[in-house]
Amino acid sequence: SIPCTACRYCVDGCPQRILIPDLFNAMNLKRVFRDWDQEDRYRNELTKDNGKASDCIRCGQCEAVCPQHLPIRQLLQEVAKVFEKTE
Repeated sequence: SIPCTACRYCVDGCPQRILIPDLFNAMNLKRVFRDWDQEDRYRNELTKDNGKASDCIRCGQCEAVCPQHLPIRQLLQEVAKVFEKTE
């Protein structure tokens, strides 16, 4: 699982308006609990009015403020592979 604490520091500075903690939560729910509803949540709720994981421009602003020092840009690529595979 992705050890994101959902502090949301990364969201404020994201130029692509990606809801990073929410996307990580969806990934965790899908991976850990096999919650397949997360694909619909990703498409119809989390990215409907905000950026998708693949919209990341790799600017690094998110990683600069992450207290968990997560490799957010790399993790967003993984999220995109899982949730955007059919788009």
